[in-house]
Amino acid sequence: MTQATGTDPAIGGAAGDLPTVPDLAVAPAIDPVLGSVSGHASPLAAAAAPEAGDAADRGFLSDLNQLTKPRITLMVVITAYIGYELGLQALAKGGPQALAWAGRQPTSATMWLMLLGTALSCMGAGVFNQILERDTDALMNRTKKRPLPAGRVAIGPVFAMGLAMSVAGIAILAVYANALTAGLSAFTILSYALIYTPLKRVSSVCTIVGAVPGAMPPVMGYAAATGTFSAIALVLFAILFIWQLPHFLAIAWLYKDDYARAGLPMLPVIDPDGSATCRQILASCLALLPLGLLPTLMGVCGLVYLAGALVAGLVFLGFGVALVRGRTRAHARALFFASLIYLPLVYGLMLLDRT
Repeated sequence: MTQATGTDPAIGGAAGDLPTVPDLAVAPAIDPVLGSVSGHASPLAAAAAPEAGDAADRGFLSDLNQLTKPRITLMVVITAYIGYELGLQALAKGGPQALAWAGRQPTSATMWLMLLGTALSCMGAGVFNQILERDTDALMNRTKKRPLPAGRVAIGPVFAMGLAMSVAGIAILAVYANALTAGLSAFTILSYALIYTPLKRVSSVCTIVGAVPGAMPPVMGYAAATGTFSAIALVLFAILFIWQLPHFLAIAWLYKDDYARAGLPMLPVIDPDGSATCRQILASCLALLPLGLLPTLMGVCGLVYLAGALVAGLVFLGFGVALVRGRTRAHARALFFASLIYLPLVYGLMLLDRT
């Protein structure tokens, strides 16, 4: 649940803050010119009625898409799946004792239901985030046309949807995975909505705080397979946690005027010359280098992964250094796109080169 995405650095998050084409306003279903004349529907309006219905459907689907953020959810689900697969590997190596920890033998149904529960939890948390941020979203150019700040949807039904998704996600994880995974899901939702989101209004530390729930999906996947934690679960958490910092700071650099307009003290907003922001970016990129090598050093992945993680880490660091030296929007944008390549590459290699 990263800042991807959105994301905010949780659940996907800054994940919801990706520098994409601004959301488009949904056009009215029927243009006023096609309306009735003297109380009678015009033939043109009648002819346009089916097309208007299609437009309304598209508007509904667009709003649902913006509220649930399926792209961020997909990233969350993929990282949870990788954690699950590495958990299965740990079970296979651990033998009967590991199965005793897990409580039962995981099946393919366990995996799919875990992914479903994780996806619902992610979407529920994202919905709560948008409810809580609707006033600041209304002040930012890139978010003011989202469903809630634009007034296209009411808070009540959206809250009910977020609550239903969250409860369903936790329940599925509790029944079909285990209590530990369900507890991690509940922690992720609550910390994202009730700690990270309000903190965004008062402190730049929110980026670090939000990276905690944002790094939970692979841990949830691992816990669903094994029923416990381990060192490799912590490594999965640490890589995703640290990665979110330069990822989101690059986004915040690109949109610092928007954040300032909304009164949100992101680090690039309160750091006019960029010095503190650059230090955090450089420190994070440097920290990713040894973290990325740990899976091989721990015997979880092979030499192909080691080589790939090393190259990816050095290239990512290079983009971070370029931003520190140049301090331009172009450098921030380049670092952002480099972050989008780094994470799937490293996690993908981890999955493909298991030992």
